[in-house]
Amino acid sequence: MSDFFSKLEAKRKRAALTESMTIRVTVEEDAAIKELANFYDLTRQDLIHDLIVEYVLPAWKKVESDSAVQMAPAPPPREDGGLFHYVLNTNKANSSDDHNAMLSESIAAAFEDGYKEKIDRIKRGDIVFLYESGKGIVAYGVASGVTEERDHFGVPGKTRFQRLEGFSVLEKPISAKDICTRIGRNIKFAQTLTYLNDGKKLLDSIE
Repeated sequence: MSDFFSKLEAKRKRAALTESMTIRVTVEEDAAIKELANFYDLTRQDLIHDLIVEYVLPAWKKVESDSAVQMAPAPPPREDGGLFHYVLNTNKANSSDDHNAMLSESIAAAFEDGYKEKIDRIKRGDIVFLYESGKGIVAYGVASGVTEERDHFGVPGKTRFQRLEGFSVLEKPISAKDICTRIGRNIKFAQTLTYLNDGKKLLDSIE
């Protein structure tokens, strides 16, 4: 009996970590999905989830990888006392724990080699907007300028971060589309860290 309850508890925990989503399909598409699910003795949800894992997530990984290789233009040389504005992806598409840590601890962080080094670009007084995949900018703060390191899932030094002062969590996220509207140009947010030469427009629109 204890094994049975353990399985129920494990299932409950998995459900708590998932998000529901709704898609609209034609009557014909729905019938085909049902038939395919029945043929393989699956629920429609299981079938669609397997398709997402097999095709959608690898496509996202490729976009993320290509974005890391095709680096955004580097920020210009700083003038004395000049402050920069950055948008930092909270890594939610890879780990909700990373995303939650940034919001709960008021930090700007990056993880793993090739990504964590970007945190070193941020200097004291710079404004960092935290961008949650699928939602948009959810918080912002002022960088301390002091880079720190800690473990990431047990691997030493894989998390590099700075603390954000005056940290503010927005009541309503600013979507990618709304960000582009506010600053008057299009931006792709697949990068880990994106420099905004017109970030003051965005900050002013929030404050």
